[in-house]
Amino acid sequence: MRYQLPLLAAVVLWSCGAPEPPTEDNGAITEDLNGSGVYTDWPGYYDGTLPCADCAGIATQLWVRSDSTFILRQRYLGKDSLAFGTIGQWHVVNGLMTIGYTGDKPDFWQVVKGGIQLVDKMGTPAESKVNYTLEKLSDEIYDQVPRMRLMGTFTYMADAKSFKPCGSLFTWPCAGGLDLGAEDGELIGSMNGAELERAYLNVVGTGGKPWTIEAECSLEMGPAMEGDGADEYLLIHRVLGAVDACP
Repeated sequence: MRYQLPLLAAVVLWSCGAPEPPTEDNGAITEDLNGSGVYTDWPGYYDGTLPCADCAGIATQLWVRSDSTFILRQRYLGKDSLAFGTIGQWHVVNGLMTIGYTGDKPDFWQVVKGGIQLVDKMGTPAESKVNYTLEKLSDEIYDQVPRMRLMGTFTYMADAKSFKPCGSLFTWPCAGGLDLGAEDGELIGSMNGAELERAYLNVVGTGGKPWTIEAECSLEMGPAMEGDGADEYLLIHRVLGAVDACP
């Protein structure tokens, strides 16, 4: 099942690099809106447009997953043709959900009716009347995250490809954008696995060495690396360039 843009598809994350999904759960807990119980319903798909100082707004999609991971996809309206992606681990601190790169100052979100609201670390909303909320659209599980710019480390060794996004504790099995047979126009401008391998070896020279890059990526389910079932793959459609290191 897929959403068509601008409502974007959500997915369930498996930890990759090994065929097994991550099993750790951060046990996110906060008080509910009435202060009368425990709120644990953070996971879900959130969507909205956040304010922007020099553009029409920031189209924002946030997948908060029950395995403690999140995917944040943001596009500056009128400026970007391709969204920027961030993958990491979410936490709950003093009843607020934190989203951001490991080691960086995170964004803080509090639960509001129908979704979440961006606040400061004390839980105080901005005094501005500008809307800083994302609507919670779904708790359901979907099978794809659309293309986005993503930085991370690609490795190829013994016919196995993997990608660890900057800010993530987990590594995904990886493939070229053409390899899993995505539908409709999703293949336009995509590379296949052989092209990805050549690009890697031309730069790195020897398999097994890390290659830190910015790439046009999507996430999609595919056949399990071992046995039956399915794994989530990170598909690289284009390599946009090398970077010195993750931020």
